[in-house]
Amino acid sequence: MRLSSIAIAAISVACADASGDTAFAMRGSARPGAAAAAGPVDSILPVEEATRRFLDGVPAIDTLNHAAPTRDRLVGRFVAAIGRSDSAALSAMKVSRAEYGFLYYPSSAYARKPYELAPDIAWMLNSESSDKGMRRLLGRLGGDDTRLIGYECEEPPVTEGDNRVWRGCVVTYEAPAPEGVATRRLFGAIVERHGRYKFLSYANDF
Repeated sequence: MRLSSIAIAAISVACADASGDTAFAMRGSARPGAAAAAGPVDSILPVEEATRRFLDGVPAIDTLNHAAPTRDRLVGRFVAAIGRSDSAALSAMKVSRAEYGFLYYPSSAYARKPYELAPDIAWMLNSESSDKGMRRLLGRLGGDDTRLIGYECEEPPVTEGDNRVWRGCVVTYEAPAPEGVATRRLFGAIVERHGRYKFLSYANDF
């Protein structure tokens, strides 16, 4: 598959962003004129065909599975799972490949100009940063008696089709010494669709 110069520039921005939330990185970090400076655009697969190939053999879905009914419940379950070192529970709280391809990607920034980033590349970047984030979370806080004090999403949600996406959320928690009380970004983004909530990424400050 050939990538456009714009897509390559978007990947570079996304990979360089420490947050690991690549959609946020592309919208928030790309400089004006960066796309124009990237040079001529090569031909790439249309988004529809790239999405069809990405989802080939994946059973179709129309809802977020194993989702929480509220954002508060999702964050509470998240902190409890960290305390148990429950990687299976954490994995279930994050969007799956099917959910990403069928429900999130089509209305996301990836699928629109100027990026039109192929879903397989967008998913790869998301998964790599999220997996690394989850390993670091469990390495730092896993198995501890971590207690949720509160959390805040300072930025208003962004509406993307049927989805609402919160970014920039921070969690205040108490962990055993020497950690104590701390406020950090412990996950990348939360997505809500039809009243069901899951994490888009576990990219974090660790």
